[in-house]
Amino acid sequence: MHPICPACFTARPEVVVSSIAARVENDGACVLSCSACERHSFHYDAALFCSVCEWLVPDVNDRLAERYAANEGDYVPDPGTCPECGRPGADPEVSFPIACPRCGAGHMISQRGVSKKGTTSVPCTCGYAITIPADVWCPGCQLNLRNLRKISELVKTANEPDRRVGDNVKEPPLDRAARRVAGLATAGERRSRTLTATQRRLMLEVDHLDLLLFNQGQISDWILDLVELRSLGHRLHRDGGMELMSAVASRAAAIEPGTLRLVEAVWHGIGDWRR
Repeated sequence: MHPICPACFTARPEVVVSSIAARVENDGACVLSCSACERHSFHYDAALFCSVCEWLVPDVNDRLAERYAANEGDYVPDPGTCPECGRPGADPEVSFPIACPRCGAGHMISQRGVSKKGTTSVPCTCGYAITIPADVWCPGCQLNLRNLRKISELVKTANEPDRRVGDNVKEPPLDRAARRVAGLATAGERRSRTLTATQRRLMLEVDHLDLLLFNQGQISDWILDLVELRSLGHRLHRDGGMELMSAVASRAAAIEPGTLRLVEAVWHGIGDWRR
Protein backbone atom coordinates (compact mmCIF):
# COMPACT_ATOMS: atom_id res chain seq x y z
CA MET A 1 0.00 0.00 0.00
CA HIS A 2 1.40 3.38 -1.04
CA PRO A 3 -0.04 6.82 -0.28
CA ILE A 4 -2.12 8.72 -2.83
CA CYS A 5 -2.11 12.49 -2.66
CA PRO A 6 -5.59 13.69 -1.59
CA ALA A 7 -5.00 16.99 -3.40
CA CYS A 8 -3.86 15.91 -6.89
CA PHE A 9 -4.59 12.15 -6.64
CA THR A 10 -1.11 11.19 -7.80
CA ALA A 11 -0.52 7.55 -7.02
CA ARG A 12 2.74 6.49 -5.43
CA PRO A 13 4.36 9.92 -5.02
CA GLU A 14 8.04 9.85 -4.14
CA VAL A 15 8.05 8.98 -0.45
CA VAL A 16 10.06 6.79 1.92
CA VAL A 17 7.56 5.22 4.31
CA SER A 18 10.22 4.22 6.86
CA SER A 19 11.40 7.83 7.21
CA ILE A 20 7.83 9.00 7.78
CA ALA A 21 7.36 6.31 10.44
CA ALA A 22 10.53 7.50 12.17
CA ARG A 23 9.32 11.12 12.22
CA VAL A 24 5.94 10.06 13.60
CA GLU A 25 7.65 7.99 16.29
CA ASN A 26 9.83 10.95 17.31
CA ASP A 27 7.36 13.82 16.91
CA GLY A 28 3.97 12.14 17.22
CA ALA A 29 2.76 13.52 13.86
CA CYS A 30 4.04 15.30 10.78
CA VAL A 31 2.76 17.25 7.78
CA LEU A 32 4.36 16.52 4.42
CA SER A 33 3.98 17.85 0.90
CA CYS A 34 3.25 15.87 -2.26
CA SER A 35 6.20 15.26 -4.59
CA ALA A 36 3.96 15.93 -7.61
CA CYS A 37 1.83 18.99 -6.76
CA GLU A 38 4.03 20.21 -3.85
CA ARG A 39 0.96 20.95 -1.71
CA HIS A 40 0.95 20.15 2.01
CA SER A 41 -1.66 17.44 1.66
CA PHE A 42 -0.43 14.65 3.97
CA HIS A 43 -0.94 14.47 7.73
CA TYR A 44 0.58 11.37 9.31
CA ASP A 45 0.34 10.07 12.87
CA ALA A 46 0.61 6.70 14.64
CA ALA A 47 -2.94 5.71 13.67
CA LEU A 48 -1.84 5.33 10.03
CA PHE A 49 0.83 2.73 10.80
CA CYS A 50 0.40 -0.94 11.66
CA SER A 51 1.77 -1.69 15.12
CA VAL A 52 2.97 -5.14 13.98
CA CYS A 53 4.70 -4.61 10.62
CA GLU A 54 5.20 -0.82 11.01
CA TRP A 55 3.90 -0.25 7.47
CA LEU A 56 0.95 1.88 6.43
CA VAL A 57 -2.48 0.48 7.31
CA PRO A 58 -4.56 -0.95 4.41
CA ASP A 59 -7.09 1.91 4.38
CA VAL A 60 -4.46 4.65 4.67
CA ASN A 61 -5.62 6.47 1.53
CA ASP A 62 -9.23 6.61 2.72
CA ARG A 63 -8.05 8.05 6.02
CA LEU A 64 -5.73 10.55 4.35
CA ALA A 65 -8.57 11.72 2.09
CA GLU A 66 -10.99 12.04 5.03
CA ARG A 67 -8.47 14.06 7.03
CA TYR A 68 -7.74 16.33 4.09
CA ALA A 69 -11.45 16.95 3.50
CA ALA A 70 -12.06 17.60 7.21
CA ASN A 71 -9.19 20.12 7.18
CA GLU A 72 -10.84 21.80 4.16
CA GLY A 73 -7.67 21.65 2.11
CA ASP A 74 -3.93 22.00 2.64
CA TYR A 75 -2.40 21.70 6.08
CA VAL A 76 -0.29 24.34 7.77
CA PRO A 77 3.38 23.20 7.79
CA ASP A 78 4.88 22.21 11.11
CA PRO A 79 6.16 25.17 13.19
CA GLY A 80 9.71 26.17 12.38
CA THR A 81 9.64 24.67 8.90
CA CYS A 82 9.67 26.32 5.47
CA PRO A 83 6.10 26.99 4.27
CA GLU A 84 7.05 25.70 0.81
CA CYS A 85 9.29 22.64 1.28
CA GLY A 86 8.34 21.86 4.88
CA ARG A 87 11.95 21.45 6.06
CA PRO A 88 13.31 23.08 9.22
CA GLY A 89 16.59 24.13 7.59
CA ALA A 90 19.12 23.19 4.97
CA ASP A 91 19.39 19.47 4.18
CA PRO A 92 22.83 17.90 3.57
CA GLU A 93 24.20 18.76 0.16
CA VAL A 94 23.15 16.34 -2.57
CA SER A 95 23.65 15.70 -6.28
CA PHE A 96 20.79 15.10 -8.70
CA PRO A 97 20.57 13.53 -12.17
CA ILE A 98 19.63 15.28 -15.40
CA ALA A 99 19.64 14.06 -19.00
CA CYS A 100 20.93 15.95 -22.02
CA PRO A 101 17.92 16.83 -24.22
CA ARG A 102 20.04 16.39 -27.34
CA CYS A 103 21.79 13.04 -26.84
CA GLY A 104 20.14 11.68 -23.70
CA ALA A 105 23.44 11.36 -21.81
CA GLY A 106 23.08 11.44 -18.02
CA HIS A 107 24.83 13.93 -15.76
CA MET A 108 25.03 14.13 -11.96
CA ILE A 109 24.85 17.74 -10.80
CA SER A 110 26.00 18.92 -7.37
CA GLN A 111 23.60 21.42 -5.84
CA ARG A 112 26.62 23.51 -4.84
CA GLY A 113 27.17 24.44 -8.49
CA VAL A 114 23.56 25.49 -9.20
CA SER A 115 22.81 29.21 -9.10
CA LYS A 116 19.93 30.49 -6.95
CA LYS A 117 19.60 33.73 -8.90
CA GLY A 118 20.05 32.85 -12.58
CA THR A 119 20.38 29.93 -14.94
CA THR A 120 23.24 27.44 -14.74
CA SER A 121 24.76 26.02 -17.93
CA VAL A 122 26.12 22.46 -17.94
CA PRO A 123 28.14 21.41 -21.02
CA CYS A 124 27.48 17.95 -22.44
CA THR A 125 30.04 15.93 -24.41
CA CYS A 126 27.78 16.19 -27.46
CA GLY A 127 28.29 19.96 -27.47
CA TYR A 128 24.88 20.90 -26.07
CA ALA A 129 24.72 23.32 -23.13
CA ILE A 130 22.07 22.09 -20.68
CA THR A 131 20.21 24.90 -18.92
CA ILE A 132 19.26 24.48 -15.25
CA PRO A 133 16.89 27.21 -14.02
CA ALA A 134 17.08 28.75 -10.56
CA ASP A 135 13.53 27.48 -9.99
CA VAL A 136 14.99 24.08 -8.99
CA TRP A 137 15.54 25.66 -5.55
CA CYS A 138 12.71 25.87 -3.04
CA PRO A 139 10.94 29.20 -3.70
CA GLY A 140 10.36 29.69 0.03
CA CYS A 141 13.72 29.23 1.74
CA GLN A 142 16.11 28.62 -1.19
CA LEU A 143 18.04 26.31 1.12
CA ASN A 144 16.91 23.02 -0.40
CA LEU A 145 16.30 21.64 -3.84
CA ARG A 146 12.78 20.78 -4.95
CA ASN A 147 11.85 17.14 -5.45
CA LEU A 148 13.46 15.23 -8.31
CA ARG A 149 10.26 15.02 -10.36
CA LYS A 150 9.83 18.80 -10.25
CA ILE A 151 13.50 19.37 -11.08
CA SER A 152 13.16 17.13 -14.15
CA GLU A 153 10.09 19.06 -15.31
CA LEU A 154 11.78 22.45 -14.85
CA VAL A 155 14.98 21.38 -16.65
CA LYS A 156 12.95 19.89 -19.49
CA THR A 157 10.93 23.09 -19.90
CA ALA A 158 14.05 25.27 -19.78
CA ASN A 159 15.60 23.23 -22.62
CA GLU A 160 12.62 22.86 -24.93
CA PRO A 161 13.80 23.38 -28.53
CA ASP A 162 11.03 25.87 -29.31
CA ARG A 163 11.21 27.80 -26.04
CA ARG A 164 12.54 31.04 -27.52
CA VAL A 165 10.03 31.31 -30.34
CA GLY A 166 7.19 29.94 -28.23
CA ASP A 167 7.14 33.18 -26.26
CA ASN A 168 6.90 35.27 -29.45
CA VAL A 169 3.23 36.29 -29.50
CA LYS A 170 3.69 37.89 -32.94
CA GLU A 171 4.59 34.57 -34.57
CA PRO A 172 1.67 33.17 -36.65
CA PRO A 173 -0.18 30.29 -34.92
CA LEU A 174 0.63 27.91 -37.79
CA ASP A 175 4.36 28.63 -37.40
CA ARG A 176 4.21 28.18 -33.63
CA ALA A 177 2.49 24.82 -34.03
CA ALA A 178 4.95 23.72 -36.70
CA ARG A 179 7.94 24.73 -34.60
CA ARG A 180 6.50 22.83 -31.66
CA VAL A 181 6.02 19.73 -33.82
CA ALA A 182 9.56 20.01 -35.14
CA GLY A 183 10.96 20.44 -31.64
CA LEU A 184 9.13 17.42 -30.24
CA ALA A 185 10.06 15.22 -33.19
CA THR A 186 13.71 16.27 -32.97
CA ALA A 187 13.84 15.64 -29.23
CA GLY A 188 12.17 12.25 -29.67
CA GLU A 189 14.58 11.27 -32.42
CA ARG A 190 17.63 12.24 -30.35
CA ARG A 191 16.36 10.44 -27.29
CA SER A 192 15.66 7.25 -29.27
CA ARG A 193 19.40 6.77 -29.82
CA THR A 194 19.85 5.86 -26.16
CA LEU A 195 16.80 3.58 -25.79
CA THR A 196 16.41 -0.17 -25.87
CA ALA A 197 14.88 -1.96 -28.85
CA THR A 198 11.64 -2.47 -26.89
CA GLN A 199 11.42 1.21 -26.01
CA ARG A 200 12.03 2.25 -29.62
CA ARG A 201 9.23 -0.08 -30.72
CA LEU A 202 6.82 1.34 -28.14
CA MET A 203 7.64 4.90 -29.24
CA LEU A 204 5.99 4.20 -32.59
CA GLU A 205 3.06 2.09 -31.40
CA VAL A 206 0.21 4.58 -31.68
CA ASP A 207 -2.14 2.50 -29.53
CA HIS A 208 0.43 2.62 -26.73
CA LEU A 209 0.85 6.39 -27.16
CA ASP A 210 -2.92 6.89 -26.97
CA LEU A 211 -3.11 4.68 -23.89
CA LEU A 212 -0.54 6.86 -22.13
CA LEU A 213 -2.20 10.03 -23.39
CA PHE A 214 -5.72 9.25 -22.23
CA ASN A 215 -4.86 7.27 -19.09
CA GLN A 216 -3.89 10.48 -17.23
CA GLY A 217 -1.09 8.73 -15.37
CA GLN A 218 2.56 9.59 -15.00
CA ILE A 219 4.45 9.33 -18.31
CA SER A 220 8.12 8.36 -18.41
CA ASP A 221 10.53 10.98 -19.74
CA TRP A 222 11.86 8.71 -22.51
CA ILE A 223 8.50 8.67 -24.32
CA LEU A 224 6.95 11.96 -23.17
CA ASP A 225 8.00 13.94 -26.29
CA LEU A 226 6.15 11.55 -28.60
CA VAL A 227 3.07 11.40 -26.38
CA GLU A 228 2.95 15.20 -26.59
CA LEU A 229 3.46 15.02 -30.35
CA ARG A 230 0.56 12.56 -30.61
CA SER A 231 -1.59 14.83 -28.45
CA LEU A 232 -0.79 17.80 -30.67
CA GLY A 233 -1.85 15.77 -33.72
CA HIS A 234 -5.22 15.05 -32.12
CA ARG A 235 -5.73 18.76 -31.35
CA LEU A 236 -4.80 19.83 -34.87
CA HIS A 237 -7.24 17.31 -36.33
CA ARG A 238 -9.96 18.53 -34.00
CA ASP A 239 -9.35 22.17 -34.93
CA GLY A 240 -8.74 21.90 -38.67
CA GLY A 241 -8.85 18.29 -39.83
CA MET A 242 -6.41 16.76 -42.28
CA GLU A 243 -5.79 20.07 -44.02
CA LEU A 244 -4.38 21.70 -40.89
CA MET A 245 -2.37 18.60 -39.95
CA SER A 246 -0.78 18.49 -43.41
CA ALA A 247 0.01 22.20 -43.36
CA VAL A 248 1.69 21.97 -39.95
CA ALA A 249 3.63 18.81 -40.87
CA SER A 250 4.91 20.40 -44.08
CA ARG A 251 5.95 23.56 -42.27
CA ALA A 252 7.68 21.49 -39.55
CA ALA A 253 9.64 19.58 -42.20
CA ALA A 254 10.79 22.88 -43.67
CA ILE A 255 11.89 24.14 -40.24
CA GLU A 256 13.70 20.92 -39.26
CA PRO A 257 14.41 18.69 -42.29
CA GLY A 258 14.17 15.00 -41.57
CA THR A 259 11.35 15.17 -39.03
CA LEU A 260 8.47 14.34 -41.38
CA ARG A 261 8.90 10.56 -41.24
CA LEU A 262 8.63 10.48 -37.45
CA VAL A 263 5.68 12.89 -37.44
CA GLU A 264 3.86 10.73 -39.98
CA ALA A 265 4.49 7.61 -37.87
CA VAL A 266 3.33 9.20 -34.59
CA TRP A 267 0.19 10.71 -36.17
CA HIS A 268 -0.81 7.45 -37.86
CA GLY A 269 -4.51 6.71 -37.39
CA ILE A 270 -5.56 10.24 -36.42
CA GLY A 271 -8.48 10.90 -38.75
CA ASP A 272 -7.42 9.70 -42.21
CA TRP A 273 -3.72 10.21 -41.52
CA ARG A 274 -1.57 7.31 -42.65
CA ARG A 275 2.17 6.68 -42.52
